[in-house]
Amino acid sequence: MTPHSFTAKSWNGRHLKIRRVTPEERATIIRDAVAKEVLQNRESRGCEPGHELKDWRQAESEILRPLNCGFLVLDNSVELSTDGANFGEGEIEICVEPRHLTICGMERTGTQGAVSNSAGRSIIRSLELPIEIEPAEVSAGFKGRLIEIDLPTACAKHLSAAAN
Repeated sequence: MTPHSFTAKSWNGRHLKIRRVTPEERATIIRDAVAKEVLQNRESRGCEPGHELKDWRQAESEILRPLNCGFLVLDNSVELSTDGANFGEGEIEICVEPRHLTICGMERTGTQGAVSNSAGRSIIRSLELPIEIEPAEVSAGFKGRLIEIDLPTACAKHLSAAAN
């Protein structure tokens, strides 16, 4: 798959980037973020051995969560919105696949209940899409603090090609 990305609008130091990914690339993004968190947690405990599986599962549960969003399925697209304030300043990457959406960024600093070793912690929000979309046609921007993502359906591309 040819890389496709661009930077969209910004809000309060947050910048959107859209990237088409494969399921394997998504798995690598998640694995790398979890591994970084495991390493930080182990170092804060003095690298005590014997807790590798527990550490991995804990880090995974802290970083990877479902995407809280609202979405509307239209004839030609899915319109989705989520709160951009859940992410810290910096790049927010929207990774798109035909049936999956993953949003990656840094945890917002100063969040209530944040763990002390969470400086620089990645957060990943993921959603299985209800219909197949066309990743190359996805667009996103901020409307206030909301991230609004337009996900054209795969059938919309075929319909517009047939009309021409």
